[in-house]
Amino acid sequence: MGFDSTTAIVRALQPAIVETTRPKLRRAAMIGNFPPRKCGIATFTRDTFESLRAALPRTEWKLVVMEDRGGDHAYPPQVTHVVRQDDITAYQKTADDLNGSGVEVVFLQHEFGIFGGGSGGHILTLLRRLQMPVVTTLHTVLQNPSAEQKRVLDEILCISSAVIVMTELGADILERVHGAGPTKVHVIPHGAPERPFSATDPFKAPLGLAGNKVIMTFGLLSPNKGLETIIRGLPAILDRHPDAVYVIVGATHPHLEKHEGEAYRDRLVELARTLGVFDHLRFINRFVGDAELVDLLQAADLYVTPYLTEAQITSGTLAYAIALGKPVISTPYWHAKEALADGVGVICPFADTRAFTREIIDLLSDDARRDTMARRAYDAGEPSRWRKVAQETTGLALACLASHERRKEEAFRPLARPKLDGLLRMADDCGVMQHSRFGAPDRRHGYCTDDNARALSFLAWLAAEAPLDAASQKLGLSCAAFVSHAWCPDTGRFRNFMSFDRRWLDDGGSDDCCARALEALCLVARHWPQTDLRDWAADLAREVIKHIGAWNSLRSRALVIKSLVAAENAVVGDSEVRELVSKAASELLRSAQDGAATHGWFEASLSYDNARLPEALILAGERLQDPDMLSSGIDMLERLMKLQLTTHGCFAPIATSSFAETRADHAHFDQQPIEALATIDACLAGWRATGATQYAHAARQTFEWFGGRNVHGVPLARPSDGICSDGLTVDGLNRNHGAESILSYLLAAASVRRGLFGLSTGGN
Repeated sequence: MGFDSTTAIVRALQPAIVETTRPKLRRAAMIGNFPPRKCGIATFTRDTFESLRAALPRTEWKLVVMEDRGGDHAYPPQVTHVVRQDDITAYQKTADDLNGSGVEVVFLQHEFGIFGGGSGGHILTLLRRLQMPVVTTLHTVLQNPSAEQKRVLDEILCISSAVIVMTELGADILERVHGAGPTKVHVIPHGAPERPFSATDPFKAPLGLAGNKVIMTFGLLSPNKGLETIIRGLPAILDRHPDAVYVIVGATHPHLEKHEGEAYRDRLVELARTLGVFDHLRFINRFVGDAELVDLLQAADLYVTPYLTEAQITSGTLAYAIALGKPVISTPYWHAKEALADGVGVICPFADTRAFTREIIDLLSDDARRDTMARRAYDAGEPSRWRKVAQETTGLALACLASHERRKEEAFRPLARPKLDGLLRMADDCGVMQHSRFGAPDRRHGYCTDDNARALSFLAWLAAEAPLDAASQKLGLSCAAFVSHAWCPDTGRFRNFMSFDRRWLDDGGSDDCCARALEALCLVARHWPQTDLRDWAADLAREVIKHIGAWNSLRSRALVIKSLVAAENAVVGDSEVRELVSKAASELLRSAQDGAATHGWFEASLSYDNARLPEALILAGERLQDPDMLSSGIDMLERLMKLQLTTHGCFAPIATSSFAETRADHAHFDQQPIEALATIDACLAGWRATGATQYAHAARQTFEWFGGRNVHGVPLARPSDGICSDGLTVDGLNRNHGAESILSYLLAAASVRRGLFGLSTGGN
């Protein structure tokens, strides 16, 4: 089956529309702590990660974990990056890795203490470099942050596309203290396990608690948990309920253990011995796994959180207890006041042993009330079950991704529909002038066939989209006349350079110039609306084709292949096209195969218009149904794209400074628009031939280089008049905009419209 541009684009049209308009999270990343590190953030990150993976089964994940000072944990295989919290370069490298790997959304678990720098400020180094939406979950929200804490969190809020807090109070504080309103801040409860509601007795016997009434607290042990409040009340509780047991589950907090060992636990034991209640106190002094923890909680008749201060915006232990249907008695810290409202639990004043004792005795004495409160808690915990939390979080992430893509699209589509004022400004009745000084055409350099052929090719493509206006038709006729005048039948070549006073400055242009002129003729013969100009182009193209055997440069052969594919049945018949394409492509394939084994490229060095070479092999491979040509073209395109992608995920074309050698770390400057155009065309050819959407994304990414997605972050192109700067230098923009640059931009935009927007190309 031969290559037909209309058929190929129609075949690719539906995937293109889906890929560019409907968000689908293909790659995501999460940043936080992770087990075996023993802390609440690590457990939360793991549970969030697993629940999101279950909710997004087709998403590829990167998992970035923060390593504490002196830590050397053996992380599981799903961890892809380990960042030591004080290693600032690791933050930078990780951001670059995430950009380069195509991650589309980053989920950040934020707690000031897990990142390096003042108030965890090192994380900003990573966030500032990211090029995708960030969804941040805040585990600490302070009513009175220090100046440094406020500065760090203000910037995190600014960078993040959405911020998750786990309580309404957290959202209120962020609005009052940081000015972050409901469009940025979203309340999604702390996640919790999902188990059927059940009685406690079946879970007591395996734990050696059969026949006991179990009061429980769990979490990393530290003085702010206020456990003394309950222990002091045990004598009175045991007078009424001698079968009561207070079970304290959890290891001592690692930071506390590091500084004072088990001194706090020893004080609790000594207090229990003094009060004569030690036999009713049970410690499970270790970091328990999820399944065991849930079994322990389901054995509890009451759950208590006697914390000593209100400034706890969220408590994972409380969320777990409610979700499992535990009657809860708690002090009025922030999360508890909100979660236990409406009869879900009982609130007692801070450090008020009498109040806790009274409520514990009453609930242990009233089975019906305790059961009613347990069922109310279980129902209240439905939104916090991981299944629900994952649904809410993924919905928010997809909304952020859609908004991000929409903003990109709002910038992208105008970029792809430039006006022609800049091109018309560079032209007169003779044709298009080569160069400019800033915005003024520079007559000293006259005209060239290269640029007039490019202009004619562009106008032919434009005519395939919609009728040309009068100015464009006039320019097309001028360029056609220039190309016709440039042809020299005696030499079988096109002359290239003409002075402003209309004198030819050469006897014949390069092979590449001749092939570029042939391409313009074939496109006019295929697409021009007026029959007489199509006939002129076809007639001259047939004469030129007789001489293509004398053109030996690789790029001229590549352009010949592209021209012949466009010319089929408009200039020459399919059998002749097949024969000529086969000859030119065989020579190109031989160069690719020889080069792949030595220097990794068609030639000993990269130079200009590089992507034209793999593009031609891809076109030939599809037209001839030759798998060797197609696979070689794709392989060379991928090699080139790896060289042209920075660690930040930006397109950076092979620079003029690197023409002398092929290397992966080529210098970035100067970067020229002609390279972006050739790369876009090659990527779109790869997409049409293989259907692999990675090439469509690469074409789009490359086109965004014109709009400012580049190493300097500055736009080269100006859609309002179609102007394009001559390139990027080490100092920024080259502020001249000659014809080659303008036409490279206009041709690239036309390719993007045909390839990604699905416009018909006309013709047969």
